[in-house]
Amino acid sequence: MTLYDYQLAMLHPMNKSAPAQAAELRRHLGATRVDTAIAEKRWFYGEAVNNFKSIDEYVTAWGAPTSERSEQVGSRTVRYAVWDLTFWPGLQLEFTELHRGYNVLKRLLRRPELPRPQIDSVADLTPWSCTNEELQESSLGPIDFVDGFGAVGDVVAFTATDPDTGRQQRYFAHIDWGLLQAVEPAPDWYTDERRTDH
Repeated sequence: MTLYDYQLAMLHPMNKSAPAQAAELRRHLGATRVDTAIAEKRWFYGEAVNNFKSIDEYVTAWGAPTSERSEQVGSRTVRYAVWDLTFWPGLQLEFTELHRGYNVLKRLLRRPELPRPQIDSVADLTPWSCTNEELQESSLGPIDFVDGFGAVGDVVAFTATDPDTGRQQRYFAHIDWGLLQAVEPAPDWYTDERRTDH
């Protein structure tokens, strides 16, 4: 699986979570929803790439990273490798290798030379406008993890001012592959649970 295929796999759930943006990107790429579905299935069920345990394996599959560095943390050498994502210019995929043969951690981040998005209100949270990390480091809050597995289909809750009423309200942010997809008012069951808990 190439890096292009990996990005197609990333795009597949976004056909539902951010349909307008996903459709525009597919038109630009000349790809179909079927292409993205096949790529996602290969990533989760049919490709060894999903089980790689070292950065070297990704380098073999994807070619040289955009950048690579190492840090000494105590007696352990931690490696980092970053690949640019052509589907989402300005964003990169970073791999962290804590211990060769054990696990490789992944995260989505913005190119270091680019400014981080200004996130002051719900109006700033448009589809694909920020990464999960940028949202959680914003002035909005408190931010709580609601559901998901750390990659596809995560939901986080946060507090912000309702632009219509001027009141503080809880919202759900839907995130796929570390990228914001959509924002909606938190459903009644969630706000009811919070009132009960407090």
